[in-house]
Amino acid sequence: MTSLNATPYSITPGQGINSNLSKTEQARSVAEQFEGVFLNQMLSAMFEGVGDDDALGGSYAEDTYRDLMTETYADTITKAGGIGIADSIMRELIGLQEMEQ
Repeated sequence: MTSLNATPYSITPGQGINSNLSKTEQARSVAEQFEGVFLNQMLSAMFEGVGDDDALGGSYAEDTYRDLMTETYADTITKAGGIGIADSIMRELIGLQEMEQ
């Protein structure tokens, strides 16, 4: 998963966002990135309560696999439309940009 590459007050080219996109498309991209990070954190917290898997024996490899699995779950959920956080974040980013101008 990519990291969040914008401040809440502005989206500027050169921060890891495609500069060929319109401000609305950039805001959408950042909002989806934020939702992905949020979902990853929520899923990681959910899996902390799950015991060690006998197949992997609770090793470091299991921790790594679980981290990669939760990241993949978060990316998949976000790409499938997410849980609605991106829409709210996008509206806020657009509103903040309009206030700056």
